[in-house]
Amino acid sequence: MTRKNLIWVMPAEGRSAQGWPLLLRHKGFFMEELMQVRINGEDVFLPQGVSLSAIITERKINAQAVVVEYNGVILTREKWKPVVLKENDTLEIVSFVGGG
Repeated sequence: MTRKNLIWVMPAEGRSAQGWPLLLRHKGFFMEELMQVRINGEDVFLPQGVSLSAIITERKINAQAVVVEYNGVILTREKWKPVVLKENDTLEIVSFVGGG
């Protein structure tokens, strides 16, 4: 099994976290339980109902230094919590980098 076939996922807020994060193999996994979304130009499979906040947390992204575009709309941090991803949604997550 190659690393490319493995995906780490987190549950949506309010859902049971027992056994999470899960390591899923999307080939042979029940595909009706997964949805395809695009994150930073990469198609990924995630469980139905995963939240934007869970994606930010799972990827260990510093929420204070990031901008999120959800389906072409830039969201403020206050608007992240209620967002639950759906099939074919698109996320662009851009981190600020300091330097000179």
